[in-house]
Amino acid sequence: MELKPLQFTVPFDEADGEGIVFFGNYFRLAHRALEAYLPQLGIPWKEWFANSTLAAPLRHAEADYMSPLKPGQTFQISVSVEKIGDSSAHFIYEFKGEEGQAIAKLKTSHVFIHRELKQKASIPESIRQSLARGLV
Repeated sequence: MELKPLQFTVPFDEADGEGIVFFGNYFRLAHRALEAYLPQLGIPWKEWFANSTLAAPLRHAEADYMSPLKPGQTFQISVSVEKIGDSSAHFIYEFKGEEGQAIAKLKTSHVFIHRELKQKASIPESIRQSLARGLV
């Protein structure tokens, strides 16, 4: 299940001195897309981001940039689940321009941990089933 692409317009303050979106800001935009995507899969925001016993911090992130984004430009982000491990979930974020041209592709990996123990934890079955709906 792929979420209908989220549409954004680049705010002025996202740009660097060259007038293009600062590379690190793509990750902020991807995180916003993830927050909108998880509930579409059936994972309530609080279950992922404010779970009292489990956390899913970022373990790895990578990006490929194909075309710059500029303030005022409208673009879309599509999110999908790339892979589900025993304790990890891997996401893909595809940024595309209004004409469908590739702008950037980001990937993030999150590992589930016990909040108190700070040790790796298996993904709960209910979350695993919901994530499976997003596999590409």
